[in-house]
Amino acid sequence: MAVMRLSAPDAGRRRAFLCRSAATALALGMAGCSAAAPAKPRRELWLDPVFGLSGARLTDKTDPTGFPLPGGKESFVYFQFPVAVVASLESIFIADAGTGRLFRYVQSSGLMTAIPGVRVRPGMRLQAALDGTVFALDAMGGEISRYSMQGIPLPAMQPRMPGSRYLDFAIDLQSGTVLAVDAVYRVVDRIEPMGRIAIVHMNLGTTGPLALDGSLLVVADAQCKCVSEWRGGRMLRRLAVGLIRLPKALAAEKGEIYVLDGFDRSISRVSEGGLETIIAADLNLVSPEQMTVAGGMMYVADGAGRKVMAFKIRRRQD
Repeated sequence: MAVMRLSAPDAGRRRAFLCRSAATALALGMAGCSAAAPAKPRRELWLDPVFGLSGARLTDKTDPTGFPLPGGKESFVYFQFPVAVVASLESIFIADAGTGRLFRYVQSSGLMTAIPGVRVRPGMRLQAALDGTVFALDAMGGEISRYSMQGIPLPAMQPRMPGSRYLDFAIDLQSGTVLAVDAVYRVVDRIEPMGRIAIVHMNLGTTGPLALDGSLLVVADAQCKCVSEWRGGRMLRRLAVGLIRLPKALAAEKGEIYVLDGFDRSISRVSEGGLETIIAADLNLVSPEQMTVAGGMMYVADGAGRKVMAFKIRRRQD
C-alpha cells in the first residue's frame, strides 16, 4: 500500500519559518550589540612593521652576563604560543607558553638562550628593569618572580596579603618600585625594590591592566570601558569612555597610551579625541596576547600566530 507523505511540505514551511525567525533575531541581536558597544574608528596605520620572529637558534654557550654566543651546541626552536614579550638593553625576552620556556633573544646575533627554572603558562606578564632584570608574573599569581640577565633567580616580590592575586604590574624604572593590581582586594599595591615590603598605593573600583609613564599611572577600567590617568593616588581624567570593550594590556611612553583590546584583538592609541585603532589583520597578527613599548618600538606577542612582531611607532608629531 502506498503511503502519502503529507508532512514534508509542512516540515519545509516550518524550516523556512524558523530560518527567517533566526535571521531576524540575529539581526536584532547585532543591532543591540552595536548600540551597547559602538565600533571604534579605524584610521591610518601608525605602526610600521620592522621584523617578525617565529623562532631562533637556541645556544647553550653564553658570556658571564648571559649574552648568547656562537660556537656552542645550537638547535633552531620555533615558538609555539608566545604570551608575553619585553625588551631590555639589547635583548628581547619572550615567554612562550607552548614550549613552557622563557627565552632571551639577541637580534644582532640571531641567537637566544632559555632561562632555566622558569615554567611559562598562559597569561604570564613580563617586565624588565634598566639593569636587565626580568620580572615575571603568572596569571593571577601571588608573587612576582625575578631573574638576572644571566638567568639567576633573585628573591621574589611578595604580595601584601597572603590571599592577594596580582592581575598585572608595572615598574618605576627610576626607583625600581613595582606597582601591582590586586584583583582580590581591588587595590594597587606598592612594592619596594627589594620586594620585602608592600603597602596599598591606592584603591580601585574595578581592576584591570596598568602601565607607568614616569609619574603617570594609567589603569584600564572595565566599568567605564576606558582608561584612567592617576598621579599621586589621585585620578586626573578618563579617556576613550565607552570605547574599550575588553582591555587586555596597556603600555605608555612619552605621553602616549596604547591599549590591546581582547574583544576584537585590536591595538589602539588613546587620546582625548578617542582611539586610533588598528585591527590585528592589518598588522599581520592572529591573536595578540600582550604588548610592550620601549624606545619608540612596540613588541607584540602573537599567541596563535606563533610569533613576536616588532613595530616602529609613528608618533603624532612625526
